[in-house]
Amino acid sequence: MSPPPADPARGPRRRLAGRVLLVVAMVLVVAGVLWFFLADPLGLPDKTLEVLDQRASVIGMLAALVFGTIGWWLQRRSAATSEPGAPSVSTSGANAPAVGTMSDGLVIGSHRGPVSTGERAPAIGGDVHTLITGDVQEARRPPLPPPASVEGPSGFLGLPRRPASWFVGREGAWQELAITLESGTGAGVISQAVVGLGGVGKSELALQYAFARRLDYALVWWIDADSSAQLQAGLAALARALVAGADSVAGGQASIEEAAAWAITWLASHTGWLLIFDNVEEPAHVEPYLARLTSGHVLITTRRDVGWQRLGVTPLRLHALPRPASIRLLGDLIGPPHAAHAAILDELAAELGDLPLALTQSGAYIAGTPRCTPAGYLRLLRQVPERMLATALAGGNAERVVAKAWEVSRARVAEQNPLAERLLRLLACYAPDHLPADVLAGAADDEQAVNEALALLASYSLITLTTHPANPITSGRDHDADDQESVSIHRLTQTVIWHQLTTTQRDQTRTHAAELLDLALPANPEARANWPRYLQLLPHARTVTPPGSHTMKKVIDFAGASGDYTTARTLQQTRYTAQAETLGPEHPDTLSERANLAYWTGQAGDAATARALYADLLPIRERISGPEHPDTLSARANLARWTGEAGDAAAARALFADLLPIRERVLGPEHPRMLSARANLAHWAGQAGDAAAARTLYADLLPIRERVLGPEHPDTLTAHTNLAYWTGQTGDAAAARTMYTDLLPISERVLGPEHPDTLTAHTNLAYWTGQAGDAATARTMYTDLLPISERVLGPEHPGTLTARANLARLTGQTGDAATARTLYTNLLPIRERISGPEHPDTLSARANLAYWTGQAGDAAAARTMYTDLLPIRERISGPDHPDTMAVRANLAYWSDQTDAGGRQ
Repeated sequence: MSPPPADPARGPRRRLAGRVLLVVAMVLVVAGVLWFFLADPLGLPDKTLEVLDQRASVIGMLAALVFGTIGWWLQRRSAATSEPGAPSVSTSGANAPAVGTMSDGLVIGSHRGPVSTGERAPAIGGDVHTLITGDVQEARRPPLPPPASVEGPSGFLGLPRRPASWFVGREGAWQELAITLESGTGAGVISQAVVGLGGVGKSELALQYAFARRLDYALVWWIDADSSAQLQAGLAALARALVAGADSVAGGQASIEEAAAWAITWLASHTGWLLIFDNVEEPAHVEPYLARLTSGHVLITTRRDVGWQRLGVTPLRLHALPRPASIRLLGDLIGPPHAAHAAILDELAAELGDLPLALTQSGAYIAGTPRCTPAGYLRLLRQVPERMLATALAGGNAERVVAKAWEVSRARVAEQNPLAERLLRLLACYAPDHLPADVLAGAADDEQAVNEALALLASYSLITLTTHPANPITSGRDHDADDQESVSIHRLTQTVIWHQLTTTQRDQTRTHAAELLDLALPANPEARANWPRYLQLLPHARTVTPPGSHTMKKVIDFAGASGDYTTARTLQQTRYTAQAETLGPEHPDTLSERANLAYWTGQAGDAATARALYADLLPIRERISGPEHPDTLSARANLARWTGEAGDAAAARALFADLLPIRERVLGPEHPRMLSARANLAHWAGQAGDAAAARTLYADLLPIRERVLGPEHPDTLTAHTNLAYWTGQTGDAAAARTMYTDLLPISERVLGPEHPDTLTAHTNLAYWTGQAGDAATARTMYTDLLPISERVLGPEHPGTLTARANLARLTGQTGDAATARTLYTNLLPIRERISGPEHPDTLSARANLAYWTGQAGDAAAARTMYTDLLPIRERISGPDHPDTMAVRANLAYWSDQTDAGGRQ
């Protein structure tokens, strides 16, 4: 049943009745007041006045209360039964005590509701206090047109700028991008995410691709997508651009949310478009939109390297430019004449880590700054990197500089995980590439927290995590235990982070990084099983370890034990300098480091300098430590050794002969150092020309070494090697070959297949195989050995040069004299530069070059070469040294051949 129709007069009648009752109540109150003031002048008795006063007060209050309450109730009922259809307005705020009808009512308060319209609709007031009367109606605005009804534009291009004029080194990335977007199959939108570190050129690649392929699309639209709000605003801008013209008012009045939704619906109902979301912060920001798109192409640039595969988006990881491309980019930006200086551009590109943003920033600065050259910029970059990396060319974009490239990412990382920011600081202390991740495990009490922090850094492309075999020796095994993650960080990221730290922060961070590295290094650097770990950590130790620390001592010992003599010498030089500055030049520890520097200098191939260093050290040792102190005797032994290595074998033999009785008296007859002195005496006796004596001395020494040190001790194996060598030098090449054949597998097992001593055993086996008459086999052995020596020792290590010399000699012995001559011709200048022009090995190379020149048919040239060589040999080795006599004999032979005009 429907309610009865409302009586339109009921409301006014109730209001009138309520007002009457309120008036009556007021009259009673006034009467009570008058009675209070007039009762006394009437002269009534006091007792009567008291009674009447009490009763009048009670009656007046009750009457006022009753009539007031009834009047209030009638007013309320009247408001509730206002005429139907009259709109109401809710008010809010501190100044809003009344609510009434809008037909003839008044509303005071804060109002942010619908706009009032109509004849009785004045609105008076501001934002806070508003007077509104009349009827209120909702404002009407034109709606956006249906998305499907808006035709797709032709050649609609919405890019932020034109692409850069110089764009090199991204051919592979461009091709991969094109293949993904243009050859994609299957339903749904085709998406590609370009992922990489800030400044690596993600946006430029997207811009170059979009501009180059703009004619292939009806619409190309670029959206800055740093946040979800920016992304939504970019889509709203696309909607307004599409409805511009007839529906521009609707587009302008639509909310951002409404316009963005309309744009996605339009994209879903059209084809032939390319949408670029630039610098997306989180995959979740674009996920709702990708889910609604059914066609077209989406290109995403982002630093976040996580979550894209889950969305079906192909990630394209962008890295630093190849070096040739970096040099070309710098040359294009700088222009002539400096663009022609490829060497300095190469050095500058290396310093900038081949990062496109850094290359562009530096190239523009050099080109636009008067009197600035690539060399000058490189010098400033090394001296004040924090300034140069933050400086843009005048008039350029001050925000697009390397120093600010990672500010946003770092801020977000620090907000999410403060430990990740601390790890970034630690990583700034190490070498940029391939730090084993487990080194950082001790950076926090919770190792898993470290792993999570590294994952966060990698997701922002601030670092790169790489999985590889933990131990190269066991890399063939397929076990999880052998897999290890390493951390890499761009060198400019390190530089920026480092120079943003205070001096105190730097000291604390570097100390912590050095402590973590020391914990990661095995205790024994000479144990072959520990070498792979040391090899992994070597570049990081060189960067962060204090030169005078125990950790650096371990690193140097590893380098020497593994045969990396050049690194050992370099690190030892730094260590000695630090010790001298800290302890003083004549402190015993400083003298020990000075001796070690001389030793590693000799081991690295510079025998003459090693001899000079020991000659300078010996008198200081004798004065500071005493003439028979063990350290003084070691200095004497090393001076003798490097005197011989520098070419004076006779002097070396004499020095060891003088040293031997002192060592025996001070140390005892079987002390390891005493045995080393005996071995050296035997060696230099042979080098001085007495091979038989050398063989006898080694034969006597070997059983003592086996008993004292053990049969497989490295020094015992060295004694075996020398006994075999001098056996061959006495004329028994077959016996020498047999001894080396037996020794080689022991050396490989004990020292490792690529230890320098093992390579020496290979060299000697090949040599004596040739001397025993099998030149072809020997040549093959040297051919196989040479690339290993070059890789392990270095292309200019004396051991490698010896392998090259032997390969050249055996090439000639197998019948190819012309090639042998060429090989020696190439070898000789290297020998002269590395070993010195009068080193015995250099003189041997000269003799062999002369010999194979004659064998190749030029007897006169051979005679000239031997003529020049003979006086040097007589002065260096002595007139009766076997090598001197060999030169003299060859000179006579090739003189005869020249005079006879014949050929040998």
